[in-house]
Amino acid sequence: MKRIQSIGFILFFCIISTFKSLGQEQPEKIINDNAQFWISTNNVFRISERWALLNDIHIRRNDFVKDPNFYFLRAGAQYYIKPNLRLAAGYAHLWLTAQGDWDRYQNENRIYQQFSISQRYEKLNALFRLRTEQRFFNNVVDGTSLNDDFTVHRVRFLVSVGFPFKQGGNTQFILADEIHLNFGKNVVYNTFNQNRLTAGIKHKINNHWSFDCGYMMVYQQLAAGNVYNLNHTFRLFFYGSFDFRKNKKEPFDPVRHGEE
Repeated sequence: MKRIQSIGFILFFCIISTFKSLGQEQPEKIINDNAQFWISTNNVFRISERWALLNDIHIRRNDFVKDPNFYFLRAGAQYYIKPNLRLAAGYAHLWLTAQGDWDRYQNENRIYQQFSISQRYEKLNALFRLRTEQRFFNNVVDGTSLNDDFTVHRVRFLVSVGFPFKQGGNTQFILADEIHLNFGKNVVYNTFNQNRLTAGIKHKINNHWSFDCGYMMVYQQLAAGNVYNLNHTFRLFFYGSFDFRKNKKEPFDPVRHGEE
């Protein structure tokens, strides 16, 4: 009998606690809509059968092209396990504006590691990438830097496919999705960081250059937990491939799209 009374008391307590939490005011979900323009160049310099150097330069602007959003530089080295199986690591730096004011901006230093695999098929080519990042930056409150150190770890999963308009042609339709997840002691409300969905056209200009352009929808959860950015982005990405190998045993034509 006492056991039944104890169970009943626990159930009663759980029900009261549930109704009490439901009665509490929940923070309002806020979604900020933005129109953005994102341009970049993404370069691979093949220096040997096993090694290549990487370099990215990115500029993103808000209100389409009116206001600055960020500048981003990335450099690294890539190791070829097989022609389509690659490991890479490197360093990046981000300058993020505080409300479009370059006098007050957030610096981010970033170290990254990644694994990527690509495959060409008769009617499509595919790219999968797993990237981990260690991000070190300072907080900005009301546009003023606190000059503190803040660390967030992030893992990113990218799946990208390209559908050539004709076999062996230079133009293809691309579709890509990448999810970003935060982790670490400083992550409280936004384990989900963002999702990037991209659709567009990629065109090969010559043996060294190609580009893609199209629409990218970025849905991002901010650190507050109840605030989200929904960025409608027109992107224009250029891809450079430069082969400095003395003995070019294999063609250097990697599957590359969605590489931001």
